[in-house]
This record gives sequence, C-alpha cells and structure tokens, in this order.
Amino acid sequence: MNRALLTDAPWGRTAVLMADGSPVEIRLERPADGMGAIWRGRVLRVEPGLGAFVDLDDGVTGLLASGKPPHEGAAVVVQATRPATEGKGPALGAAPRLPGRYLVYVPRRPGVSASKRLPDDGTRARLQGLARRLLQPEEGAVVRAAAAAAGDAAIVRELEVLRARWQRMEMAGEEAPVLLWREPDPLAAFLRDRLAAGGTLLADRSLRGYAERAAPPDARIELLEEPGWQAFGLEDAIERALEPVVTLAGGGSISIERTRAGIVIDVDGGGRKDMLALNLEAAGTITREVRLRGLGGLILIDFVDLDRAAERRRVERRLADGFAGDPAARRQLPFSPLGVIEMTRQRLGVPLAEQWALRRR
Repeated sequence: MNRALLTDAPWGRTAVLMADGSPVEIRLERPADGMGAIWRGRVLRVEPGLGAFVDLDDGVTGLLASGKPPHEGAAVVVQATRPATEGKGPALGAAPRLPGRYLVYVPRRPGVSASKRLPDDGTRARLQGLARRLLQPEEGAVVRAAAAAAGDAAIVRELEVLRARWQRMEMAGEEAPVLLWREPDPLAAFLRDRLAAGGTLLADRSLRGYAERAAPPDARIELLEEPGWQAFGLEDAIERALEPVVTLAGGGSISIERTRAGIVIDVDGGGRKDMLALNLEAAGTITREVRLRGLGGLILIDFVDLDRAAERRRVERRLADGFAGDPAARRQLPFSPLGVIEMTRQRLGVPLAEQWALRRR
C-alpha cells in the first residue's frame, strides 16, 4: 500500500493504512502489546507434547512450543510471535527476528529469503546475493519489499544497526527473566512494516514533528489542513468495522462472530437468486473485513451452497486473491463437503475491537 494516515484523534494518535480513501488496517496508540518483544526468560516447567512455559517477568508466562524444549530452570532468549490475548500469555519463538525497513535480521538462523512482493526481474536475486555477502555464517535475513527502492549503502547501514542491537542484547548479562528489547514506538513500527517504498504519509499538521520521526526514510509526508480523522470519517469507519453484520451491495449479508475457538463467518443470501455472484461478492468483502478488523487464528467461512465444483473453485480463488497483499501468513483449505472454507491467518497484533475498547478517552 502506498498511502497511510497519521492523525491525532480524540481517542489518541492513530495510524491507518489506506487504499482508495478507505482504511485497510488501523493501529491505535496504546501501551505496547509485546508483539515482537525479546526476553531472556526462565523456564518454569515443560509439558510433553505442548512445550515449555517461560517466565517473562511481571507475572507474564509465555509458551515456547517450537523445537527441542529446554530443561526446567534454564535461561532462554525468546521472542513474542503472537501477543497475549484473553488471559493467554504470548506465544514464543526461539529464533529472534529484528525488523528493519529493508531487512529482517535473524541472528540465530542462517539463510536468506525474500518478500514475495519483490519483483522477480533479477531484483530479488540481486538483493538476496547482497544479503548473503553481508551476513556472517550464523546469521540470516529476510529481504523486505522496500529494499527494491533502496540503495545498497542504506541496506548495509540498516544491517549494521540491527546487528549492533542484537550484540547489545547478548552483552546484557545473565539475569533472567528480563526484557531485552521491544519496539520503542508501535505506530512507527506499523508504518515501517506497511507503507510501501516511496509511499505517502498523510499527517495532521499538528503532528509534523512526530511524522518526520515516525515515517520511513523513503516516505513522502503531506500535511493535512483538516485533522485526518475528520477528513476521512475515521471514527465512523471504525464503528462500522465493529458491527457483527455487514450488508452486501448486491443484497444479502455476512455475519462475523468471534468465539473462543476462532472466527465464524456466515454468508446469508437474503433472497438473492444468483448464489455464485453472492459468494463472490461475499468473498471480496470477507478479505477486507478480516484484515481491517485484525482477525487471526482459525477462521471458518460458511458460504451459501454451490453445486458445481468449478463455481466453488472460483470462490476459493476470489478469497485467495483478496488476501494477495496481506502481510499475514495464511493457509486456506478448499470447500468442505458442507460448504465451509477453513483457513488460518497469522495474528499480527491486537484485533481492532480490543484496541477500540482500550482507547484513550
């Protein structure tokens, strides 16, 4: 996405990824949710088949489920791969990743991969080759899409910054549990990760200084005469995004319900005759709503029944295509015999409903 909004709304500073004048993703300023934070934790206990429960300080316990579990009492460096939600502690990974604008630095896992959004015209291979030359044998990296528009010198400088950050963590002593690092500014991190290279940041004039600090180095800043939250009707857009039922333009609706087990989405025909057209429109709407609402985990979508396999495949493709620009990792299964599509989507932060419930009045 090549446009974002930064606005000082009555509920607090808010960053919005935009497309065609409408919000795609929204982040409200609030205390850090811990996503991406790195700790040296202490293993409290190990549950066979489940993983290690790790003390992260301040009464917070996370679950390290990947790889060979460490022994009880061991000090381990871990990173939150999923924020704490609804009484559950954060999910943890044992291979910390330090994100930058052009690279994600992975100090403990060798290998170089690249964003699927990088053009496959030689650019991806060139940048991967550059990263391999810069990395030590034990280091790894992911080349991000924004690297395509960056000079090699900027990529080198960023790697040096990320490597130095990791080295400071390694030299922080042996105390555990202790927080080693977290994003200092979640809104700036959101803009870094979402705004496309050379994109435009629309900002309230009152936020000029903050926008210059928070914007990615390759972004262009445009100052707004009217507060952005008013100009784009942001409060109404958020309230609509929290409604459980979304009316479809051609008739019918979708309902979205969050349960403890996952997200359940139901498509209601509302008397429409063309079931294929209904399901195709619903699929496009679902992709927008899932990303806007920040929904993740298990998602079950109950479409209106289609008799023909070719029609079901069209709906599956429409759903997959709608998520093409989504940065969250996703896995989608074909229609089940009961007309349900099951998918999982990576949680990239706190859902919009929870952000809004905790907003600053």
